[in-house]
This record gives sequence, structure tokens and C-alpha cells, in this order.
Amino acid sequence: MRLEVRVARRYAKALADVLPDDRLEKVLEEVKTIGSLLDDRVIKYFKSPVVPPEKKRSLIEQILEKVGASEELKRVLLLMAQKDRLGTLREFASEFEKFVDYRLGIIKAEITTATEIDEETVLKIKSKIEEIFGKKAEISVKLDPSLIGGFVVRVADKVLDASIKTQLENLKKAIAD
Repeated sequence: MRLEVRVARRYAKALADVLPDDRLEKVLEEVKTIGSLLDDRVIKYFKSPVVPPEKKRSLIEQILEKVGASEELKRVLLLMAQKDRLGTLREFASEFEKFVDYRLGIIKAEITTATEIDEETVLKIKSKIEEIFGKKAEISVKLDPSLIGGFVVRVADKVLDASIKTQLENLKKAIAD
């Protein structure tokens, strides 16, 4: 794991640990809003060793003020500014979201299909995932015409591949053997 991710994870965990469950989603929204304001130039600015830490702190204070961030989030991000770790804000946002999902019992799933699928099918797959994992599922749907037909479902580190493309590849291997 990259150093940036490890550093960001520590700050994200610290923030998640001080928040009660009923405030996690609100602060996550604040983190996502801040993340949406950070383009590559801002991240480069925060990572630059040439830019004085005071200027980085000043910029993050302006962003926090604009967003109306909670006191807990302000404290963590100002500490990151003090330690010159603002260059890891994207990783921080990603890691914080993982901690929030874990605490609230949410699992992310991705369905990839060759063609559009209807809402009813998505809901059936979501229901089955929630039944299997015992958690609330958040589903995203992606299109990939190269699958030819069928679908691929990814949940955490598990993959269910029911695509025609994979079935054809498996058939090709079986014939070759």
C-alpha cells in the first residue's frame, strides 16, 4: 500500500472515530463537497514543497469556510495542513468513505452489463446481494458492450462473472485442452 494511502487512512480513521453514527453521513457529504472543489492543480499546490505551509493552510481554511464544514472535519484538515499532508486529500476522502460505509453497514456493488438493464433487475440483484452479505447495498451499473451478453457483479473482493464473453473464453480453453 502506498504511503499516501496509509497516511490518509490514519486521518480518515481519526475523523470517523470521533463522530457518532448519526453524524457520519453529514460529514461524508462535507468531505465529498471539498473533494469536488479539488482539481489536479489544487492537489499539486498542496503537494508542492515550494509552497509554504501557511499558504496551504490559508487555502484549506477558505475551502472549509465556503463549505461550512463541521468542527471535527476542520480540526482534522487543519492538522493535516500543519503536518503538510493536504496532498493526500483525495485518498483521505476515499478512505473516510470506506470507514463510513463499514460503520453504517453499507456494501458497494458494481454491475457491468453488455446492454441497459431495467430497474426491476437491478433491484433483484441488489436484494440478493443484501441477503448474501447482510448489509445494505449501494449499486452502480456500468455498460461494457465487449461482454456480448450477460453480466458481471463485483462486491468487495468477490466477482460473479456470468458474461457471454467469459463463457466463450472458457469454451475456447476447454476445446484447446
